[in-house]
Amino acid sequence: MHTMFFYALIAAAGVASACGGTPVNPGNPGQERVAPPDTFIVTTAGGTRLAGAAARVDIRYSDAGREPEVEIAFSASADGGGSWATQSVAPADFLKTLSLSAVVVSGPVARGQASVQLNRQEGSPSFASGGVLQLRIQGGRMAGETSGTSADFTARFEGPFVVTCAVPPASLATAAPASTSNDARLPLVVDEQFESALCQPYASLAGRSR
Repeated sequence: MHTMFFYALIAAAGVASACGGTPVNPGNPGQERVAPPDTFIVTTAGGTRLAGAAARVDIRYSDAGREPEVEIAFSASADGGGSWATQSVAPADFLKTLSLSAVVVSGPVARGQASVQLNRQEGSPSFASGGVLQLRIQGGRMAGETSGTSADFTARFEGPFVVTCAVPPASLATAAPASTSNDARLPLVVDEQFESALCQPYASLAGRSR
């Protein structure tokens, strides 16, 4: 499931990459232009600069009586081709601390772990075999870095993010189906207005005033 999610995330970044790569200042072609505020920027240790859509913070309450699952993911692409993506599963206290330090793994991602994928123009996707991903949310932006791995996977990133909150149907009478639920239980529903008791605490994180 995580691998399929990565491919979908990278495909979305490909659409967003019309504004990707390294922006150039028309008045001074040799000078890099500041990226638009709605663009998520990834800069690798090797000097590659990629851009993509806002990062996602997906909150899911599979069981209303337990802590939510929190998944953080984003992807960015370069004008010349290729993409860089990451997916992490955060502890529930991330929603209070707004900071995460996750161990990078090359297999399925569990809580407290992250996966980093590199897609080159040619060849199969590759995953970082180790390292650490650290990120934080401050001032309405997400920023962080990966370290302890090769230059292609080592990167700094910064940009906007969006928040979704999915809950059991009984917690919300009307909402859109959550596309990520694939088990035998009733599909979760997305609380788009953050009006349920479970999602209300994250309304401000999602940029909604209550």
